Amino acid sequence: MKNRRILVVDDEEAIRDTCKRALEWAGYRVDVCQNVQEALELLDKEEDYELVLTDLNLPGLNGLELISEIKKKHPRCKTLLMTGTLPENNIDTRNCLRKPFGLTELVLKIKECFSSP
Repeated sequence: MKNRRILVVDDEEAIRDTCKRALEWAGYRVDVCQNVQEALELLDKEEDYELVLTDLNLPGLNGLELISEIKKKHPRCKTLLMTGTLPENNIDTRNCLRKPFGLTELVLKIKECFSSP
């Protein structure tokens, strides 16, 4: 687990920083960015991200669009969507983390993502 690398994407600095601290405390290597464009650039440059934790509502492209791009370009990378409300379209709620969430819930959900096929 110590080598697992996570990218957190959220336009709110407090959420990015809180997620980063909690996940680093749990033993993950974590990077953060604030929008989809930054995330895609990092993912293209750094091939070893195993999971992207992204907010749904981001400026410009949203979290679902980021997940779609990740599935095309980095199919082995897992994704987890943070949202206060679930989108209407057909999304797997197992890959969603409802806001507000506690830090223990965050860490458990990340572990669950890594343990699923």
